[in-house]
Amino acid sequence: MRFTADKLRIAKSAVALSLAATVVLSSVITVAAAIQSGINGAANSEDNNGFRTKVEYELSNGDLVVTHNNDFKLDVTILDANKITINNGGKSQLVHLAKGTVADALKKAGITLADDEISVPAPDSEITKDMEISIYKTKTVSVTADGKTKDVKLALANVYDALNFAGYEVDDDDILSTSHNEDVENINAVTIKRVTYKTESSKEKIAYDTVKKNSDDVELGETKVKTEGKDGEKIVTREVKYIDGEKTSDKVVAEKTIKKPVDKVVLVGTKGAATNGGAGTFTDSNGATVAYSQLLTGSGTAYTAPAGAGTATGVPAYHGGVAVNPNIIPYGSKLYIVSTDGSFVYGYATAVDTGGALMAGTAIVDCYYNTYDECVNFGRRDVNVYVLA
Repeated sequence: MRFTADKLRIAKSAVALSLAATVVLSSVITVAAAIQSGINGAANSEDNNGFRTKVEYELSNGDLVVTHNNDFKLDVTILDANKITINNGGKSQLVHLAKGTVADALKKAGITLADDEISVPAPDSEITKDMEISIYKTKTVSVTADGKTKDVKLALANVYDALNFAGYEVDDDDILSTSHNEDVENINAVTIKRVTYKTESSKEKIAYDTVKKNSDDVELGETKVKTEGKDGEKIVTREVKYIDGEKTSDKVVAEKTIKKPVDKVVLVGTKGAATNGGAGTFTDSNGATVAYSQLLTGSGTAYTAPAGAGTATGVPAYHGGVAVNPNIIPYGSKLYIVSTDGSFVYGYATAVDTGGALMAGTAIVDCYYNTYDECVNFGRRDVNVYVLA
């Protein structure tokens, strides 16, 4: 709060000279001068000599009064005191101070820090309104952080708070060698590993798929590339975790395709293969001659499922039960499946299931296996599917 007096008469100059004494000896300051504005909303009035009514302001404990006399103008500034609570060994003490540091507040309270004590905030911190100052006993602990190890006086509090009091700025993500809630009194050393997260984006390719389709324009047992595959591109955004500057993990948080891939289309020859109504015989892996009513050649795949998983026909999935397009091979059809080059034999099977690739025509049969490794071994290969007579 500030007010200014001017037009001081020589006869009343003693008022300015005695102002400081008035402030010290009493809690009321009186300035018999021309006050430019009232205090606390008080109205101003002038006497016959052009002086306004005197203004009184009651000071609180710890308020600071600053005066400055410049060319018969008296400036008076009053700084309201801050209320400061000092917690020391389970006891609280209240002091009032208009300005200064924590050290000034401790001095006013008559407190001198011992060698094994610290204040929080630190002594050189500027005081603020309604500040609380706590005094802690300390223990010297070896602290390793940010590539340095040194002995530090830590407050006898939990490790997390004590490190922050000491200026290490530990956050909830940082990794401590002990529990955050561990008492400093129980440890002799602590290590801080800094954990940071960054969002990083990179351009990555989208691999094209190879799609095989049956074609009557290509000789049986031969293939022909109809469309060359082209990789696509995407922007992948990841949240990356670093511990002490080293990348430890990441997870994808977003993907954006900027160029779609083009599938490679391979035509699998069926020209010359028996179709609906065709019939013939083949020799199975045991050397037996078997009659068939239809021969279909195309891309074969393999799949597995958890034990007891159902199929499109309601029976549990089992080795020998295969998926087909029922529009081409009706459910319940008995089959014999072998690679076109004869190097791999799935054997006798029954059409009991279906799937997206079968309905889309990218595969002619999907052979069930009990294990994933067996599926990998089968992979994708061209097969002859004999529909048995």
